Amino acid sequence: MGKTKNIIFNISFLLNCLLVFLVMVENKISIPAWLQVAGRMHPLILHLPITLLILCITWFLFAERRMENESAKQIGDWLLLLTSVTTVVTALVGLFLSRENGYEADKILWHKWSGILTSIITALWYAYRNKLRQSKALNIGIAIVGFILILVTGHQGANITHGENFLLAPITPEKTAPKVLLEDAYVFNDMVKPIIQSKCISCHNSQKAKGNLIMETEALLLKGGKNGKLWDLNEAEFGLMLHRLHLPEEAKKHMPPKGKPQLSKEELQVIYYWVKGGADFKKKVMDLPEQDTLRMLAASIFNTIETDDYSFAAADEKTIKSLNNNYRVVYPLAKESPALGVDFYGAQFYQPKQLEELLKVKEQVVTINLNKMPVKDEALKTISQFANLRKLNLSFSAITGKTINELLKLKELKHLSLSGTAVKFNDVSPLSSLKKLTHLDLWNTNVKDDEIKTLLATNKSLIIETGYKGDTDRIKLTAPLLENETVVIDTPIHLQLKHNVPGVNVRYTLDGTDPDSLHSPVYDKNIVLTKNVLVKTKAFKPGWISSDILETYFYAAKIKCDTVINILPADSAFRGNGSRTLIDLVKGETTNFGSGKWVGYHGKKMESVIGFNTAQTVSSVTLSTLIDTYSYIMPPVSIEIWGEDENGKYRKLNSLIPAQPAALQAAYLKGYEIDFAPATVKSIKIIAVPVTKLPAWHPGKGDKGWIFVDEVFIN
Repeated sequence: MGKTKNIIFNISFLLNCLLVFLVMVENKISIPAWLQVAGRMHPLILHLPITLLILCITWFLFAERRMENESAKQIGDWLLLLTSVTTVVTALVGLFLSRENGYEADKILWHKWSGILTSIITALWYAYRNKLRQSKALNIGIAIVGFILILVTGHQGANITHGENFLLAPITPEKTAPKVLLEDAYVFNDMVKPIIQSKCISCHNSQKAKGNLIMETEALLLKGGKNGKLWDLNEAEFGLMLHRLHLPEEAKKHMPPKGKPQLSKEELQVIYYWVKGGADFKKKVMDLPEQDTLRMLAASIFNTIETDDYSFAAADEKTIKSLNNNYRVVYPLAKESPALGVDFYGAQFYQPKQLEELLKVKEQVVTINLNKMPVKDEALKTISQFANLRKLNLSFSAITGKTINELLKLKELKHLSLSGTAVKFNDVSPLSSLKKLTHLDLWNTNVKDDEIKTLLATNKSLIIETGYKGDTDRIKLTAPLLENETVVIDTPIHLQLKHNVPGVNVRYTLDGTDPDSLHSPVYDKNIVLTKNVLVKTKAFKPGWISSDILETYFYAAKIKCDTVINILPADSAFRGNGSRTLIDLVKGETTNFGSGKWVGYHGKKMESVIGFNTAQTVSSVTLSTLIDTYSYIMPPVSIEIWGEDENGKYRKLNSLIPAQPAALQAAYLKGYEIDFAPATVKSIKIIAVPVTKLPAWHPGKGDKGWIFVDEVFIN
């Protein structure tokens, strides 16, 4: 037995010598492929020496000293010897792994040397074990050193594999990022960067840079990795990053790798639209157009001043009611929110006491609108008592700026409007010290442009609005706004459009052509929609650039459907709210196909029967679908409509072969209308066949496609 232990220890000693030698010359050696395989076993075997070392420490400190016999010593010897051998083997394969691309030497330095030291200490512990047994203090000391080494080494390794401070994170006070409101959010910092940190940074950091890609800073993101830049707007899929993100999870090059937390549908959209928009690192969310998809996604992520979460108690409803009159309205800013807003009307009826009366709810008032009210400097002392005030509008009031320092008491103030007042630079300069102030409106004031620059230099997070001064520039109009609450026509409805710019001509078409400024009809409120129709609208005004086209598809639903039977079940993850999802007249959105409004089929056809309590004469069926090529959701390959006659037999009424996309594109809604000769039927059967193999241009080529349906309309 003693001979066997000597042989094993000699092997451990030789391996430790090899380990030290390799460390000394590691910059001059190249690791062959077969040793790289051994190196990649490091994460698999490292738990064995950790467990053995902990057992050793426990045995030597407690069990062996109590038993004090030869058997106890033999067990201790074998535990320690196995610990020494497994520790040096683990250290060696870890050294091989560190020589692969993606690991920066300075970032793994502490982990490497603490591992080597652990290996040497365990070997020395075994060599001098009998002498150490003679001294209780030395025995305890070496055990403590071993425990500290394994703790430090494991902590450093966890940082490399799982991210900074992985081991101590549960007991470390969490550093929560300040809550950002929509008004203050930046696209990259507040939407894109959190996704990178939670889903990408564990494999692409300065300690562990897979593919030589580090994603910790803007500069490193722009640099890319060994395969080149992360995005390129000239490429079909906008570059490598989006290509990898949209690969099937089972694919070898899919990112994040299978088993790691995956990006959600919304996160994929954030990355896609940020890259598509030019990957701007400095743009604010509120600088995006109102109809921009990224801005609409942001609206679902961030609260606004009005919808923020407030911790203070709600005011008494009777008190709120008593404060309302014809010239002052006090109202909740959001449903079930304690925050209140106050608007003043009728300048000729304004009295200073109207502000003082609001002190009854001073804790709950978050916004005050005194625009065009004859508010004087003295009123600011009263306003300063509204400690939770976030937004204050004093535009075109009688404020001169003499008492503006009173507003410095409003530590929560984020948006202040002083446009059209007599304030000067010296008056507003102290306001830059308000840490939470992000918006300051100063157009049409006595504050000059160079003084604005001084204010901005003092508070770099402050946005100062000074009004538009480019009188010779042509501005692009925003698209018209659709005010219809639904796009489903179960009874004739009026088309409701508006535009916020006075003097704008809104023109429209109903035949699928693009509106122009000469031939397309001008919108009026008498337009009635009665059938399936694609409405295209566009805004025009002399001296302005015409708007983008707003496209909206209206779906007629003249025949009431009574029952739905899905002969073939939908995918278990996307069954909507049951079979009646297809006839509930509730349309789905492009941004969330897991909302319960969609029914999805993956590689298997949809076959559903829609029945009527009494026979109906029908001549048209419309299948309302979602097309999202990035999510493998394609148009059906074919759609067949069958009708059941009075004898219970089905006959084919018509079919359609939808056109297939030829490249990746943003998600959109599409209605497929199948017309046929009028037929009296007891039920309608719809058969829609999905793409069985995605085309060669698609990142998931060869995989099965999806079809998503939210409604079936029968007319």
